[in-house]
Amino acid sequence: MINKNSMAFTILLLACLPLKTALALGPNGHRIVAKIAEENLEASAKKAIMQITNGEPLAKLATWPDEIRSDKSWDYAKPWHYISIDDGESFNDLHRSKAGDVLKALSDFEKKLRDKTITGEEKWQALAFYIHFVGDVHQPLHVGRREDLGGNKITVTWFGKPTKLHAVWDSSIIENQQLSFSEYADFLNNQTEDIVKLRQNSVYIDWAKESKSIRQDVYDIPCDGKLGYEYAYKNTPKLNEQIAKAGVRLAGMLNDIFKYH
Repeated sequence: MINKNSMAFTILLLACLPLKTALALGPNGHRIVAKIAEENLEASAKKAIMQITNGEPLAKLATWPDEIRSDKSWDYAKPWHYISIDDGESFNDLHRSKAGDVLKALSDFEKKLRDKTITGEEKWQALAFYIHFVGDVHQPLHVGRREDLGGNKITVTWFGKPTKLHAVWDSSIIENQQLSFSEYADFLNNQTEDIVKLRQNSVYIDWAKESKSIRQDVYDIPCDGKLGYEYAYKNTPKLNEQIAKAGVRLAGMLNDIFKYH
């Protein structure tokens, strides 16, 4: 880890880097979360996990749950990537979808990862889903409003290119930094031990509540829907913090899950 002042410097640096038009939390976001997590694994947990992945990095598994969306046989898994909650609702009395949501998926796949009786393939899939959903729940629009489908029904322009607000937070803000996922992860993997412990001292519902609390900034967009330098400057640090949290929280959970393997 580097010194305590480096996190603030890194966030400012990333916010000010040159920007580009992005392709339509996307592949690199998930890879960044996974790489931060892998860098913070304890030796015993990493050994057990590498046995499941046959030595493949976690970043490779992280995108699989999105890749299978083109396979209709996996359609039942689509609701697992998000949870819908409107501004006036609380998680205490939230009507949860019978098809599942990201909070249920996290709990279900944690149980699978702790189950020593399932097959190697089942364990690999559970690990891939778990890694992915930790990233998803930290993206504010995956804890989204029902009316606009988590920003998917809101059209904006991102540096002159039409896109959806959800895509801006999934991919555009990240891709605009013009960093590889490993470079991006290295920039964000600088949290002090105290911050890591504080962030890991939380549960799934806490993560979702944090994401919901950021939505007021997400929806602070001009009437013409034109997003550019000002929006990127204000929100890059917020998304970076969410990614950094996701990475160390994923590591903390995997360290605990595979403590006795």
